[in-house]
This record gives sequence, structure tokens and C-alpha cells, in this order.
Amino acid sequence: MAVENHARGSLAVVAWILGLALLGTARPALQDQAPALPLEKTIAVAADAGWVDTAIDVSPGDVLHFAATGEINLQKGNPEAVCGPGGIDLVTVDQPVPNANLGILIGKLAQPVAKRVDKDTGAETTDEIFIMFVVGEEGSFTASFKGRIYLGVNENVLKDNGGAFSVVIVRRPA
Repeated sequence: MAVENHARGSLAVVAWILGLALLGTARPALQDQAPALPLEKTIAVAADAGWVDTAIDVSPGDVLHFAATGEINLQKGNPEAVCGPGGIDLVTVDQPVPNANLGILIGKLAQPVAKRVDKDTGAETTDEIFIMFVVGEEGSFTASFKGRIYLGVNENVLKDNGGAFSVVIVRRPA
């Protein structure tokens, strides 16, 4: 009988340890499924910076609202190239978003899929899937996949730009 009680006690301890182990492994999975909280953040988007990382990660169905202010110059020294977040009423064939105003505030939802290194130069490149969208002075965007939000100016020649937009971003999780 003493052996039987010892065996039951040992089984109880093993079951207790296994239960703790299972709880320990289940806890992170539950944390991963916790809904994202609403977020409000202000980002400066310099006209000469390229894509600016907002550090906002989204999930499918998350809705982002943007409100932008400020002024940039798409060609320093040229007063005709000054614009607000709505850009200049000019469309060129060589812009990130071809059918939108030159200089308009744009966004990109990106998800990295691979990294590779150029054998000749040693430069690292990140391949990504992405969607670009127009923000302008005010805009909304609903994420269709998991990724990171970036903001930029709808122009490819950035080195002669100046100024910045201030953008308030509000994320509402799905």
C-alpha cells in the first residue's frame, strides 16, 4: 500500500509538472492572439528620406486613418515645386504611384519575404510583397495582409527635395 501511495504521489507530481509545462507553452500562443490595441502616432516624413518606417505593424482588416500637414519642396530653389500633402497637380510616368499627383503623400504596406546578398557588391536586398496607396491630406487604408506601414513622397528623385510632412496615424485593429 505504501508503494501504491508513493506511485500515486509520483504520478500527481508528474501530472502537475506536465500541466505547468503545457500552461507555459500555451501562454505565448494566447498572447499572440491578443487583439492589437488602437494606436495614435505622429510621424515626420521628410521629402528626401524615401520610405519612412512608421514602426506600425498591421494585421488583415486593420484600418488606418491618416491626417497630414506641412509643406515640402520637390526641387529646392524652385517656388513652383512647393506643395502640401496633396502634391502638385502633375502626373509623370516615373513615380511610385503613377496615377497620383507628383509629391503627394503615399503609403506602403510591406511584408518581407526573403533577403539576399549581391555576390559582386555585397549589398543586401530585401524582397517584399507590398501594396502602395495614396494618403494625401487625409486618407484611410484597410490592410489586406500582415505587414509594416511605410510613408513617403510620390517622387523618385529625392535628393533635391526639402521640408517634411507631419502625419497623424490612427490604427483601429480589426
